[in-house]
Amino acid sequence: MKKICIMLGLAVALCVQSAVPVPNVGNGRVRILGNNLQNYYYNYAESARPSYSTDEGRAEKTRKIVEMMLQSNADIFAFCEVEAKPIVLQQLADSLNKAAGVSYYATVNDGISIVTDSYDNALKSGFIYRTDKVKPYGSNYAATNVTYYKNVMRIQAWEEIATGERFTLSMNHFKAKSDEASVAKRVENAGWLVSALGSYRVQDPDILVMGDLNAEMDEECISIIQKAGFEEQLLRFDSASYSYVYYSTHELIDHAFANTSMAEQITGAAVWHTNTPLNYSSRYSDHDAYLVAVNLGEPREEGECQPVDFTESFSASLGEFTPVNITGTSNWYWNTKYSCAYMNAYQTAPDEDWLVSPAFDFSGQESGTIRFSHALGYGTQSEYPNQCKLKISDDYAGDVATASWTDLTIDNWSTSNFEWKDNAVAIPEAFMQKKNIYFAFCYNVASSAPAWEIKNLSVQTVCGIGETTELTETAETPVRYKKILHNGQLIIEVDGVQYTITGQRL
Repeated sequence: MKKICIMLGLAVALCVQSAVPVPNVGNGRVRILGNNLQNYYYNYAESARPSYSTDEGRAEKTRKIVEMMLQSNADIFAFCEVEAKPIVLQQLADSLNKAAGVSYYATVNDGISIVTDSYDNALKSGFIYRTDKVKPYGSNYAATNVTYYKNVMRIQAWEEIATGERFTLSMNHFKAKSDEASVAKRVENAGWLVSALGSYRVQDPDILVMGDLNAEMDEECISIIQKAGFEEQLLRFDSASYSYVYYSTHELIDHAFANTSMAEQITGAAVWHTNTPLNYSSRYSDHDAYLVAVNLGEPREEGECQPVDFTESFSASLGEFTPVNITGTSNWYWNTKYSCAYMNAYQTAPDEDWLVSPAFDFSGQESGTIRFSHALGYGTQSEYPNQCKLKISDDYAGDVATASWTDLTIDNWSTSNFEWKDNAVAIPEAFMQKKNIYFAFCYNVASSAPAWEIKNLSVQTVCGIGETTELTETAETPVRYKKILHNGQLIIEVDGVQYTITGQRL
């Protein structure tokens, strides 16, 4: 066995034993690890799937997985075949932090939580990430609305904290090989995936597709992904790659596909044989882990302005928004029936609850707008503006009570029960040019409590005024210009005339 020591932070070193060295995937700044964890359950008694049936068995499997995670030195972990309850990935993140002696690792809120185990909803795919390296961007999406696959085919965009660069990661678990009918199901899986990636491309055009696709390269479902413009990266760097052994046959059924723009940023990809060389009693899974490393774009220059283009539909979860309960027993939550952020203190008032946004960096931004749709019902309509408010802060540090909050004006309100109204709220100039800006939906009722629903939220900004000579006809006199993000496209406005970034007039 080879001893591997990993530096975590400035002064924390962890040494673990490894039978198989971590493969070299280049010098990419962000490392992504994918793995099928083979029916990793917390509540193992609910299913016959797990290979353990005691707390000791679960603890031993957890120990092996955490050891693998630490050795990998990955920044994002994309797992499939885990129980569809938040506690499962949370216990892995907690165990990882404890083993490393740090508090770097967190889970992505996906809004998935089953009550009892059944074939239709028992398993999911999910993400754990290192909070000082990357952060989730936007919502965690399903690639299909079909019940079971809604949990196991997930899409999440990511942002590298050091550079502000982003990419989209899809983690999947296709239909297992069982009979001829399963071939058609995997073809259906691939169709859903390609369609969803086309729809969510606005999150970021650099796309990495990972997962246990239960298919080798000659299958039709793989061909569908390839025809959509994706290249298998594990085979790109090692044509003999395999991730699964079936009766001594080596198969590559776990994959890492990238579209062209993403592939250009990948420094290496490899299967890490964490399980297939071992006997069953020594494994934590029947699938090997696999790694992809990337260098996303170029580091942002000091003072360079990048327009904010953030969206949160609340169609699948609360995303990066954090519910905070001050008084009462109700709280903000994702409403599965109406697919929105939802708050209702009926029968629990008085109640004060906040839904707090992630932090925004408005450095170099001249102006910005918060857009959202909301609907209210019940209560007293004339009291809605007093009970339901949008607030913004530049000193929020985790405690809404001690932060300074400024009220923002919401113009449009429901005039009949649950009538949806669109709002566009200008961000005050005092909050532009600053980092760590938060806003929050504050629900505060003493009685006559309404229900408040919110969806289709976005935050968009315009970069500050600068100078350029590139867009003038003579290029002799510098002109004033603005960078504007419009429908996901960066455009330049000069004296009211708009151009593409290559200089073509719109």
